[in-house]
Amino acid sequence: MTSTFSISLQALTELNPERHWNFVKIDINLNELQHYRESIIKNVIYPCSTVLDDSIGSALWFAARGNGILHQDNVPYESLAEVLLSGLGADEQLAGYSRHRRTFETGGWKALENELDMEMNRISKRNLGRDDRVISSLGKEVRFPFLDEQFVNYLRSIPIWLTADLRLARGIGEKYLLRYVARHYLSLEQSSKYPKRAIQFGSRIAKLESRKEKASDQCSRLTTTNNNTMNDEE
Repeated sequence: MTSTFSISLQALTELNPERHWNFVKIDINLNELQHYRESIIKNVIYPCSTVLDDSIGSALWFAARGNGILHQDNVPYESLAEVLLSGLGADEQLAGYSRHRRTFETGGWKALENELDMEMNRISKRNLGRDDRVISSLGKEVRFPFLDEQFVNYLRSIPIWLTADLRLARGIGEKYLLRYVARHYLSLEQSSKYPKRAIQFGSRIAKLESRKEKASDQCSRLTTTNNNTMNDEE
């Protein structure tokens, strides 16, 4: 195991040796992706319809389902967890996306603040509803600790350079506050240095179909059936 997650898992195990950690490897093939996208995923992602929605929604659905191989024993495993945690909101508030660095480099602190305000104003429409529908379709619930009202208000009460200092290098400055906590309070020294890797790239689901598409493009794999259904109803 050499992935960033496996290294983080090792760190957690060393810090909490008495706790049992399950590392479930979820590996799907193209046929499985296409089957569940057509029968379930595209319907719960709707009305979101971009290539990015397809990649994130599909990866999230299979992760939330929790069917895979238990690494420690190399046996099939199905998670019985009914309540899941999502990190949604951390990047939007703590400048975790590469576009935030470009905004800062061209417009400074004020431009970055405006960008993050815009992120939070649209998060329910752009991300939150989609992710909630995807996970709810599996009969599970999701919690968003980074969108807790008290946490959001706290971040807004302190200077932005204490939460995200993009004067620092990638892997250090973005989500600076979270990295600081991980390093100094949780003893996750190595994990605190990893640059962000989006779920669609970390899971490699974006490469499974080997299509040359932009994230913002309309995804024909999501819209075809829905459009036909709407036309039939008309």
